[in-house]
Amino acid sequence: MAKYKVAKVFKDVHTKETYKLNQEVDLTQERFEEIEKNLEAFGGGFLVPIKTEEKQDKKSSKKKG
Repeated sequence: MAKYKVAKVFKDVHTKETYKLNQEVDLTQERFEEIEKNLEAFGGGFLVPIKTEEKQDKKSSKKKG
């Protein structure tokens, strides 16, 4: 599962949950694609992938100099 940030408010047709702006959600890649496809008619871009902390930790652990 991956983390996504809600960029536009929407209601999930399966769970009936309303996702709020800047809310973080865990979704499978398949579910993410399904949501984006369903909301394409409304302009898309409802969810934005959040980069994992592992990648950020590797950058911060590098020594300078």
